[in-house]
Amino acid sequence: MSKNHVVEREQGLHRALSQRQLTMIALGSAIGTGLFFGSGFAVSLAGPGVILSYVIAAACALIMMGCLSEMAVAHPTAGSFGAYAEMYVGPFAGWSVRYTYWACQVIAIGGEVVAAAIYMQYWFPGIPSWVWMVAFSVAMVYINARSVANFGAFEYWFALIKITAIVFFIITGAAVLFGIGTEPIGFSNLTKHDGFLPLGLTGVWMGVMMAIFSFIGVEVVAVTSGEAKDPEKAVPKAMRTMVLRLILFYLLSLVIMLSVVPWVEAGGKVSPFVKVFTIIGIPYAAGIMNFVVLTAALSSMNANLYLTSRMMFSLARGQYAPSFLGKLSKAGTPFERKSAIKDEKAVISN
Repeated sequence: MSKNHVVEREQGLHRALSQRQLTMIALGSAIGTGLFFGSGFAVSLAGPGVILSYVIAAACALIMMGCLSEMAVAHPTAGSFGAYAEMYVGPFAGWSVRYTYWACQVIAIGGEVVAAAIYMQYWFPGIPSWVWMVAFSVAMVYINARSVANFGAFEYWFALIKITAIVFFIITGAAVLFGIGTEPIGFSNLTKHDGFLPLGLTGVWMGVMMAIFSFIGVEVVAVTSGEAKDPEKAVPKAMRTMVLRLILFYLLSLVIMLSVVPWVEAGGKVSPFVKVFTIIGIPYAAGIMNFVVLTAALSSMNANLYLTSRMMFSLARGQYAPSFLGKLSKAGTPFERKSAIKDEKAVISN
């Protein structure tokens, strides 16, 4: 079987995603609870040395995305790395990679919709969680079923909300550190409590595992290459821009977080972002972060639903799944009536 045959059998999807949308979709997929909440756990493992953990994770992400970018340009297809495994390793490898990735994303969708319902309880404690689960599930299936351009637009704005929160965090934190309008805090907290590496290199290595979790989601750019307007130019540029921005956002956020809040206080059940906002004196810090993490959950759910539908579409076109899952709707999405109903039931049952 030729490599071109694998790409050709997955044709039919509309190429409607711009480079800007590709970048924001990937940023939106990666930025989530791994930064807003998981960073606190990573700090408890490594102390200020978690900054090195994120540098190592960022280097791994750069290498992976560089390789994936080249393959996505050569073979822009929805099956992405699953299709590449089939092309270069064999049919079983392609089958197992796509089904494994699909299964992981299905589980993630279930977790995100439950999380979103829990976040809504903050404002509406009297409404049962299942009401929000059903409402969000129907909404996400509807967004994905309309058109890929519609999906891209929603993900763009979801991502923009999270990025705005991070930029605001960095600006306000920097103002406190350098004493703009107040007494400067400085960077003494980075070394005050048993030095920069209080838990040694072992702690840094443990922190790497959590840091890598924060970069999960960047691979979505490779999957969207099958629907990019100009994949040869858009995909490499989107990947470079996205990874560099992620590194900048993550490292600056961590430096500010650990400089404002001593690392021994940054862990725990409360988001370190909330702790920093509270110290700075931002009103309604908990409510603001609840809105941001709600957006993060819905964004991840939306992106994961996109990924599962494209992986299943790729499997169906390769005759590894029921053929109706490989059919396209009038909008050019793999949400033909039967498969859309099946996806909606699967999301709700999760």
